[in-house]
Amino acid sequence: MNAGARWLALLATCGAALLVLMLYAPSLQASFLVPKFAALDLTASAGFVAFVWLRMRTGEPRWTSAAATGALLVLATSAVSWLVAATRVPGAPYALAALGRWGSLFGLACATSVIADAPDARRRLLEAVTIAGAAVAAIGLLQHLEMMPLSIPVISTPGSTFGNRNFAAEAMAMAMPLGLGAIAGLRGDSRSAFMWVAVTLELVFLAVTRTRGAWLGAACGLVATAALLRLRWPRGTLAVAVAAAVMAIVAASWPARYNPRDVGDAKRYSGVVDVLEAGLDPRSTAFRTRLGLWRRTLAMVTAHPWFGVGPGNWPVVFPLYAEPGATQDGVLSAARAPRQAHDDLLERAGETGIPGLLSLVALVGGVAMAARRRLREIDYGTRTAAAAAVGALTALGVVSLSSFPLEMPGTLALAGLALGLVVADAPPPAAHPVRFPVLTYAAVVGALVLVAGAVVRAERSVRGGAWLGAAERSMRRDRGPAGATEALDCLKRTLDVTPNDYRARLRVAQMLLREHRPDESAQAARSALSIEPYSPNGWAELAAAELALGDAGSARRDASQALSFLGDYPLALHVRIRAAEAEGDQASAKADRRRLQALAEGAADRDTANDARALLGSP
Repeated sequence: MNAGARWLALLATCGAALLVLMLYAPSLQASFLVPKFAALDLTASAGFVAFVWLRMRTGEPRWTSAAATGALLVLATSAVSWLVAATRVPGAPYALAALGRWGSLFGLACATSVIADAPDARRRLLEAVTIAGAAVAAIGLLQHLEMMPLSIPVISTPGSTFGNRNFAAEAMAMAMPLGLGAIAGLRGDSRSAFMWVAVTLELVFLAVTRTRGAWLGAACGLVATAALLRLRWPRGTLAVAVAAAVMAIVAASWPARYNPRDVGDAKRYSGVVDVLEAGLDPRSTAFRTRLGLWRRTLAMVTAHPWFGVGPGNWPVVFPLYAEPGATQDGVLSAARAPRQAHDDLLERAGETGIPGLLSLVALVGGVAMAARRRLREIDYGTRTAAAAAVGALTALGVVSLSSFPLEMPGTLALAGLALGLVVADAPPPAAHPVRFPVLTYAAVVGALVLVAGAVVRAERSVRGGAWLGAAERSMRRDRGPAGATEALDCLKRTLDVTPNDYRARLRVAQMLLREHRPDESAQAARSALSIEPYSPNGWAELAAAELALGDAGSARRDASQALSFLGDYPLALHVRIRAAEAEGDQASAKADRRRLQALAEGAADRDTANDARALLGSP
């Protein structure tokens, strides 16, 4: 049974490396996130079963006390913040998902710690990560060269199996140090040439993504790994490394071939110097948006310093802090609402308060202490794996300063795998099996319950995503009543599976209004606002439904509420204009019309300007 538990841990960890990096499902509304998170939940929970079984049967594996304490503090402060947020409006509707992400990270770390001292299993894990990363890189390079034979949805090219090049690049930044560890562990084995090819593919792909934060993270991670390995690389190996670096520099410097689909992607067609300068130019969109998000998140932390706004609640509460200047700073628009703060430390402080941030710092300190001990081990393979893991975690830390890798499945999975390689403690001199059969079986049953929960959650998220994807395709395919009817049927099925899906509830309100059922549309909008009460979109849809009902006073009030969260909101302005006209307030209607005209002529956000122009031409 103990051997079976170790095989389960190996299967879970290698499965996470391969499935989370590679899976996507074009038919789902969130084509990349939903299947990857489903795979992450399932593999992490299965790995946790293996950990619990061995821990209860043999007393091993153990985590170092500092790392275990840090992990427990992270979970505890998140839970306390959740309980406090539950007593306030809007509560914490996404707390379970936020805690589930931490659970998946620590579950994979538990599974990896089972095999951290098993040379063959550890080597297979590092190789699985490197192979999966190379496959992602190869697909992305084919997309970059416009030679990809498979149709993969693209959010930003080359997104590979992540859809978004930023997320793919961040995963590569963490995978490459682990690949370097795989190469060092082979020590001249014939397979090392294949591993070098794999890491080179990852490096070149990272270069063509032109993702500045991932570049810096990868550089720091690789330097940390190389320094900790303390190897005297043969001249041939150094020549290969230099050649790979030259290839990456050339690839980064060469702008992509023009494609009308990516015409708005300035980074893809700019010179590499321009790309680097844009990251530090206060006039650039990326710099201005991140600075705007960070400034507003700091205001959130100041307002809720002790318990935060609740785990997972950052996107729910953010509109309270968006104005003034939301559209100008690029932090919020009618078409794009941020879901993360683009800095994991700030987001952690905003959601769980200063204690939550300190618990994360305690975890980092505990992991650093554990890594230091692993790097002093006599066994060469243990030191090599630890150096690679430290490099991956270093890349994670650097990337998290300007992005949100602790919210994304690919980087979460790699973080869990790297964490497990360093936190495993040495066994005591005289280890004895733990002989508490009742507790053993109770613990294993509890772990299996988590697996069952992960299966149910994964199945519901995939099914709900499929129905929501079908609904949105129907909405786009037919913008009349027929499309609305078809979409409403799919949305009903979505809510049957995932009743707290804010996006689905908002779409229901929009489709009911399209079918000229304003009373039901208003009810659906209120239902959406019960989940995200500060959403300008929800308030605007409610106002539009009330206007259609002939309740101009309520429509005007709720349109104003939407505009308090997002001042440059064309739909809310349009509704308020019509409501003011219905009430005979021509002066207010003219003032709002001038404001809408100004947005049409010079809004900082292109979608906002387009919406304003369309509404000015509507009756």
